[in-house]
Amino acid sequence: MYELKETDLTKEAYRQLMERLLDACDTVSFAVLPKKMKGQKQTLHRLLQDLEPYLQEIVLDNGTRANLFDANKTVPNYYYRICTGSKQVILKSANSLFSWQQPALPEDLSFLKKGEEYLVTKAHEGYAMLFAEDEQLIELGGTTWSRIE
Repeated sequence: MYELKETDLTKEAYRQLMERLLDACDTVSFAVLPKKMKGQKQTLHRLLQDLEPYLQEIVLDNGTRANLFDANKTVPNYYYRICTGSKQVILKSANSLFSWQQPALPEDLSFLKKGEEYLVTKAHEGYAMLFAEDEQLIELGGTTWSRIE
């Protein structure tokens, strides 16, 4: 597993990172936290609306892919198939991997391949975890990945 901290990703490398993830994976996921529903920005509503045609499922769980909450709290986790249309929506939605947080955008943007976690973000804490051995990502200019055992 590898970790990427917010300070280890240049603004210029963000788009290349996202394009690689969107090409390598088949599903993108994120959560919309009910406790942060107040004050949601129009960008979040627009994103959900624009991604609606690509929605696979909404799973109510006691956390996100990066965070677990109390057993009595449920959070809607949205899963979308990655295709040309969803790629365009996701790429135009943000300029930083770590700006994917409410109220402007959903929380804990994650990428999956065949149901397995590929990359999971914890944007509000400023890091992402890469579970795949993806040399293109690890060697991507403008990124500094740390191997975690």
